[in-house]
Amino acid sequence: MTRKSDERRQTIFAYVKGQGTAGIQELAELCHVSDETIRKDLEVLAHQGRIEKKHGIAKLIENYNHVPLMIKREDHLEDKIAIASQAATLIKDNQFIWLDAGSSAYTLLRFLNQKKHLTIATNSIEIAAAIANGPHKLLVVGGELEPIGQSLVGPFANEQVNSLHFDIAFLGSDGFKDGNGPTTFAYEEMQIKRTALIKSNMSVLLVDDSKLFECAPYCYARFTEFDRIVTTIDPSVFPEPEKVIRALPR
Repeated sequence: MTRKSDERRQTIFAYVKGQGTAGIQELAELCHVSDETIRKDLEVLAHQGRIEKKHGIAKLIENYNHVPLMIKREDHLEDKIAIASQAATLIKDNQFIWLDAGSSAYTLLRFLNQKKHLTIATNSIEIAAAIANGPHKLLVVGGELEPIGQSLVGPFANEQVNSLHFDIAFLGSDGFKDGNGPTTFAYEEMQIKRTALIKSNMSVLLVDDSKLFECAPYCYARFTEFDRIVTTIDPSVFPEPEKVIRALPR
């Protein structure tokens, strides 16, 4: 996929998300491309589980669902970059850190080359691949593949995480609407996140303001269990505002 195609599909998805539905000709005019190009784009977005395509109409899937990391990491990217930039200031040289299999942790990779002699542990295949040839030591937790999130989970993976002790664990969320803590779609991922939180000297939640309006089935912790929360959300939303580091997108 070219960068131009990817950007166009992000534009289409954002438009459909805002309108609820959109026709092919409407989207073609929006993007200044042919109807056939839009049809192909809608097929891709439908395959990714982001929209429904019926009779030439693109419709937003109303139920919030589990989508691949490669898609999530492009959503609200400016917010995630701001959050990652602030989160990186918590990391010191020579530390042992945990990165979970979320898009916010993935964005943190942009800032890790500024650090020296880190050991990075993760259960994310995409994060591991992104830093495999980098300057830091990499530890990949093995286990059963969770195909949508591209994470390695299950009892064997959880046992490995439980045998480690991190200086900092960076954890994300699939939402927390009407809740008192972050949630995730995969039950097995919930276990990994919970264990990493417990086995760290400092646990850090990374969350952008889109998560205020979304919620997944499994809550893995309470907000009060985190040492820091790095977010674009107003600190007053959280039960302990003094723990919140506010990130402001440029």
